[in-house]
Amino acid sequence: PEASKRHGFVFEVPAALRTPAAPVPLTAMGRFSHEAAAVDPATGIVYPTEDTADSLFYRFLPAARGELAKGGRLQALALVEQAGADTRNWSADQGGDVALSIAPNRDYAVRWIDMADVEAPDGDLRLRGRKAGAAIFARGEGLAFALEPQGAAIYFACTSGGPAQMGQIFRYIPSRHEGTSRENEAPASLVLFAESGGQSDFEKCDNIVASPRGDLIVCEDGGGDNYVRAITPDGVIYTLARNADGGKSELCGACFSPDGRTLFVNMQSPGITLAITGAWDSVRTQARSLA
Repeated sequence: PEASKRHGFVFEVPAALRTPAAPVPLTAMGRFSHEAAAVDPATGIVYPTEDTADSLFYRFLPAARGELAKGGRLQALALVEQAGADTRNWSADQGGDVALSIAPNRDYAVRWIDMADVEAPDGDLRLRGRKAGAAIFARGEGLAFALEPQGAAIYFACTSGGPAQMGQIFRYIPSRHEGTSRENEAPASLVLFAESGGQSDFEKCDNIVASPRGDLIVCEDGGGDNYVRAITPDGVIYTLARNADGGKSELCGACFSPDGRTLFVNMQSPGITLAITGAWDSVRTQARSLA
């Protein structure tokens, strides 16, 4: 009965549990079209995405680190210099606001807006956030936490972003004082890391995961052949695999084994998991030489 309810809340499933978990909604994390979430292990802050054409990017500051059921504050991302930014970069004919679009590979300082009445059943949280100045995104989906040489980063995919509506990937760099009253001393930043210009780049990016080698692995959910792509830290896109099944379903759930040698990826239909191994470094080197 609980599974059949229309709710829009997040539920936590403890990884060590060996019995069914009680379906307790984490209402403080907001009622909206949740897609995915990433957690920064250094702070315990949760970053959820929202899968709508005019979605927001959220941050949840737990009242007690690691104890999400104790509540906390939900916030929406906004750009310091541009209230109500339209990061989708759509044309006016596509429903975008060109005057509020953003440039790729540029650091935008970030501020966070506190959200009120986050449990409202009206499905208007994103609309209220935008009115308060939050940036909007084109179908926020997959998320990946990455620990890079310069520090932590959160990557998230927007499936229908960009002028070609083929997808965008953003890189969020947390503040040195993330989630504290000192954030304005060193604001977090947002970068449009990759924006697909067509199928040869990537089509409808969805699930993503950070590779131990520093690349970002991207699963596609497009209308034709679906691929697993990779993007190097300097933006070179290359292909790792193609779904050769006749059903051409989306690829999803990408993750690496603890030793980083095996990439597991799901083929949604017929519902199988693939294990991909090989000479990862040489594939990357070859991709760079062809770029």
